[in-house]
Amino acid sequence: MTKWQSTLIMVLTIACTISPVLAVDRNTATSYRHTGSTINEEKAISIVKMHIKGRVLAINLFDQIYRIKVLDHQGSMHIVQVNALDGAIISIY
Repeated sequence: MTKWQSTLIMVLTIACTISPVLAVDRNTATSYRHTGSTINEEKAISIVKMHIKGRVLAINLFDQIYRIKVLDHQGSMHIVQVNALDGAIISIY
């Protein structure tokens, strides 16, 4: 095998390895752009925990609103809605 053939094989191997990674990133970027979300779940949870101390039981995203279920230290259940675009609390009940 000549030097240019081995170089070509190495380049093709690297290209095949990188290509799936780029495809995943492209799909992820498309889904974020489609939903319009600008804060992630961790950020939404930290915003909620500034208002209610307790354990997060569930988090769901629907129509750009996070719905977070929290069990506080006294045993009361709270459901908090957080705007996924700007992190503003919509309601606490």
